[in-house]
Amino acid sequence: MSIQRYEVFNKVVQMRNITKAGHQLGLTQSGVSHALKSFEEELGIPLLIRNRTGLQLTNEGKRVYEYTLRIMQTHNNLLQEVQTLKGLKTGTIKVGSFASVTSQWIPKILTIFSEKYPGITVEIYEDDYKSLEKAVSTGELDICFTTDSDNKSIEFIPLIKDKLHCIVSNKNPLSNQKVMKAKDIEKYPLIKPKKGWDNEVEDFFNQNQIVPTVKYEVSDDQSILSLVQANIGINIRPELVLKNAPSSITLLDFEQEAYRIIGLGMNEQKSPATSIFISTVTDLYQAI
Repeated sequence: MSIQRYEVFNKVVQMRNITKAGHQLGLTQSGVSHALKSFEEELGIPLLIRNRTGLQLTNEGKRVYEYTLRIMQTHNNLLQEVQTLKGLKTGTIKVGSFASVTSQWIPKILTIFSEKYPGITVEIYEDDYKSLEKAVSTGELDICFTTDSDNKSIEFIPLIKDKLHCIVSNKNPLSNQKVMKAKDIEKYPLIKPKKGWDNEVEDFFNQNQIVPTVKYEVSDDQSILSLVQANIGINIRPELVLKNAPSSITLLDFEQEAYRIIGLGMNEQKSPATSIFISTVTDLYQAI
């Protein structure tokens, strides 16, 4: 089996479209189709189902995909290691991020990183915590920014403690106070982040035995801020998210300090380029 077949198969799975995968790989549609057919024939099992919505993995294909991702990751790591041995710093790193890190940290990281290592390409993929961690564990991503969790399938390097605040509209009577009691959260309608985006909020509720009155569930930070600004509900957000919060929102501290820990999630096997990226980020932001 050739490395190219693994690469074609992985790209088709990710794009869910043969033509788009071909464009990404510089291959014709017939070339991609031929590679897929040859791969399925060589394995002797069906890997993909073609339907109206595009291409989907069969149950067998899902298992094979887990291995081909790891094979390609190992192959790319090998190529990078060879370049490093030659004294060249090249490669591509796929980095997972979430909104507040993307807006507040990524521009500085990319500027510094690209100046020092122009031969290394950094690709940014944004998603929720759980999806990012899963993508790292399967090999779809090399590394991701995430929060401290119980996920044992990846390594975690802590960077900072990001303080949590209760945020309220200036129209809300709560805006006249400076401190919020954790249990008082139950008394007010809450704008809650959607599942997968809410690790720190769920942890806060569990630690303080809070049963919130959820008014709406929203995943986008700006949408949450807009709803709070309109006094539709209160919310709990980390300080990094609130860097550009509108002046019409008041930030309340909690009686007992609450925070999320932001860090880097990665596999044990790391490419030279990924190791360099880790070093750059820790130099810039590691405070714990």
